[in-house]
Amino acid sequence: MRPRRILHAALLPLLPVALFALGWLGLVAFRQALQAGWRDALLMAWTLAFVVGLPLALVPLAVAGRTRRGPERTRIIPSAGGKIP
Repeated sequence: MRPRRILHAALLPLLPVALFALGWLGLVAFRQALQAGWRDALLMAWTLAFVVGLPLALVPLAVAGRTRRGPERTRIIPSAGGKIP
């Protein structure tokens, strides 16, 4: 196995834990803003949409891009007419 694949396999179990912690901290921050008033909660919700929502959205987008790309090619195929050094 390539070292990069080993690193991905080792870090994959940490991903759900990190996403859960990020979501939990977002909910705690939103609850505190809600106690301060609805205007503060609205501003906090807008901020959390980017701070929490973007990392949560990147995971399914990365998985979708990986499945769409297909299998990795291990051979290097030069373009037609190119010289191989």
